Amino acid sequence: MADPITAVGLGAVVAYLGKDGLEKLLGPTADYLGNGLKDFTQKRAEAVGRIFASAQGKLGAKADTPGEVPPKVLKNVINEGSYANDPLAVEYFGGILASARTEGGRDDRGARLAKIVDSMSTYQLRAHFLIYATVRRLFMSKELPFNVETRPKMQFFVSHEDFATSMAFDESERQQFSQLLSHIFFGLHRDNLIGEQFQYGPKEHMAQLFTAAPDGGIVCQPSAHGAELFLSAFGMADRPLNEIFSNDLPELPIDVPNGFLTAVPTKE
Repeated sequence: MADPITAVGLGAVVAYLGKDGLEKLLGPTADYLGNGLKDFTQKRAEAVGRIFASAQGKLGAKADTPGEVPPKVLKNVINEGSYANDPLAVEYFGGILASARTEGGRDDRGARLAKIVDSMSTYQLRAHFLIYATVRRLFMSKELPFNVETRPKMQFFVSHEDFATSMAFDESERQQFSQLLSHIFFGLHRDNLIGEQFQYGPKEHMAQLFTAAPDGGIVCQPSAHGAELFLSAFGMADRPLNEIFSNDLPELPIDVPNGFLTAVPTKE
């Protein structure tokens, strides 16, 4: 007789995709789920189900081709993602899982990416998405290769007000604005998810770096690692970094702005 906790956990996950859907998504690695979910609560299993549904959506027709997710990636996505209650985190974990599905089943880079997403706060993850969506919008038509020489040219300025609005800060969070900026940007920098050069402060402080700064704000640049993580949200972590500017990048099915609306390049 099946362990009742196992049955509940698997039932919640299978409800999202069905047994065939799970096997299409994971390949032979689906066999690991029998034990992997045995200690999950219902809510954790449902979180994994949402992640799997997100991954399946990103795979599209690719789900009908031979493929396998490395067990190490599956383990980390389940362990780290099962506590995800933020829709954006679900999209990142789902994209990491979709990216890891290959015919050979060897590419386990997603295991590390899942750990990184788990280590990020909700604030850092949303800011990361907004930063790279902004880079994409501002520089998509510039035909710049996304490499070490040109990434510094992709620096941009965003005002404090635009940042706070895009981050959906409430009044309590706005009162902690300075602390949250420090948490977000030093955290992203520590994990190499933004470039070395970043700065924030009042207008007179920002004008030393960007003379046209109209108000207090933030200046930052993208990084290679940050772009890789951004692409993972779309199930494209296996693509070249230049794909950040691809016309094929879909919109995520969540309520997050497509970047900072009033951000401007600083090096034109």
